[in-house]
Amino acid sequence: MHAIPCYIALLISVPQTILIIELGFRLFNIHLKIKDVLLLAFIVAGLCYLLRPLAIPYAVNTLILIALLSFLSSFICSVNLRYCFISVVLGVTICGVMESALLPLVMKVMQISLKEISVNPWFNLVAFMPVFIIAMLLLSYYFQRFCPL
Repeated sequence: MHAIPCYIALLISVPQTILIIELGFRLFNIHLKIKDVLLLAFIVAGLCYLLRPLAIPYAVNTLILIALLSFLSSFICSVNLRYCFISVVLGVTICGVMESALLPLVMKVMQISLKEISVNPWFNLVAFMPVFIIAMLLLSYYFQRFCPL
């Protein structure tokens, strides 16, 4: 794989990790502190930045990050490792399904190829934005529906 710029690790990995954590853990009614979620997001962004230049296939890279996020969330948030693993896998699955559904549409609208998205950091950021927006809408719906003030 190729290296990613530090700003892309921050602009994509941090929000994506926050979404993964919030979507996965909230569905199991596990509420984490905001500071813990932010700490996890920045640690994972740093790990993404370090792992991307290595010659590891995308699927293996994702599995490594799932395992690391599970262990880190268990350690930092004092939650059972099994619950963390299941929550992280669910969050990654939800985000992955949204990306799989939206990426072809984004590529068609922008008239770019998958290779261009993976090579050009700004295309990668633009392709991530629809997933981020829809995930935020899902979270806000969840908060309004199941966690009224």
